[in-house]
Amino acid sequence: MDLGSDTRAPDQHPEPSQQGGIDMHQKASSPPARHILSRAMLDTLFDTELRVRRANETHLGYPYNLGIVPRVPTSLGAYLINNLGDPYAGSHYAAEVCALEREAIAWLSQVWGGADMDLYAGSIGASGTEGNIWGLYLGREALPTAILLHGADAHYSIPKAARIQRIDSRMLRSTPQGEIDLDDLAFVLDDLGGRPVILALTCGTTMKGAHDDIAGAIRVLDAAGYGPDRRYIHLDGALNAMVVPFLSAAPAAIRPDFGLGIDSISTSGHKMIGTPMPCGALICRRTHLDRISRAIAYLRSNDTTLMGSRNGHAVLAIWTRLMAHGVAGYTQDALRCTLRAEDMAAALRDVGVDVLLNPHSLTVVFPEPPEDIQMTYQLPCHMGLAHAIIMPSVTDSLIERFLTDYIRWFRLSGRAQ
Repeated sequence: MDLGSDTRAPDQHPEPSQQGGIDMHQKASSPPARHILSRAMLDTLFDTELRVRRANETHLGYPYNLGIVPRVPTSLGAYLINNLGDPYAGSHYAAEVCALEREAIAWLSQVWGGADMDLYAGSIGASGTEGNIWGLYLGREALPTAILLHGADAHYSIPKAARIQRIDSRMLRSTPQGEIDLDDLAFVLDDLGGRPVILALTCGTTMKGAHDDIAGAIRVLDAAGYGPDRRYIHLDGALNAMVVPFLSAAPAAIRPDFGLGIDSISTSGHKMIGTPMPCGALICRRTHLDRISRAIAYLRSNDTTLMGSRNGHAVLAIWTRLMAHGVAGYTQDALRCTLRAEDMAAALRDVGVDVLLNPHSLTVVFPEPPEDIQMTYQLPCHMGLAHAIIMPSVTDSLIERFLTDYIRWFRLSGRAQ
């Protein structure tokens, strides 16, 4: 494999010194090398872009918002932008965008019922998974002897976070629709003998797009004697924490709202927010960050985030989308996507397909099709089921194309009645 070549002319190469090494004085005074991409490299990058563009044209299965406008000015890509340490304290490093990070966090916190930023804090990280790991860590630090409870349909990063941090965990049953079975939660709480709990809830489960009944779960906790001092509630809202708040018809019980008693909420930037790189945000009650904060003299900052270095370009991408698209834009997206998901589900039901579409969800679940359809539309499959997720970037023509292919297979397979 060609690992790249030096583009300097032969007379530009530093001569070895008498000791056989590089003359550092000569090296320091020489002009910097101009790195020009070779034709082979340009061809590779062109082919990569073509492949990615074609993949985007038929993407239907994952919750990625590919309609990324407006974009961050490309000129900023020439800089290493690193938000080191605590976004509320900054650091010695000057090429940072912590002020924009704080604005983005405040925007999200207000959407989730945490308008008073004296009481709430957060940061932009690498993904929704990072937010889940950090949120559960904050729960463990608040309640060191607690056991983690999560639903069977929770994202795999929840039990993974428990394994990484060696937190005892227990899986709760899910209903057929994919939400936590509250009767099972009550049974398990009764079986714990008073041990504190970290409860991980989900706003939009991975496979079925279900919403855990947040208010109902808190009623069960209260009834079992688990008040705020003996519980920590984390909400994984990777996708639908940026959908449900913008749907006026969504019931209060499933809304990602700190007013319900939630301790931390995570979401992904590359899903409904619409960034061109994986990233995410975690917001929590400030008391939880204060508990774990440590001063780092090297940074002239505080250690309140999972990663020491955090991608300033991700902050720019989230900030640009939130500020430009605004509440009105996300409200329009959420309503339009849910209505189109309902239309798609209805078209499948009309020919006899057994479809699941949870209320206020973008995830249309149906029997698993053959591999050619799975690969063409990039459909995740699990236990005989597949799903399509109707994101803002999914076009009507793509939905029609998929329906044509799927219904043709469904009828030819003899499944149609």
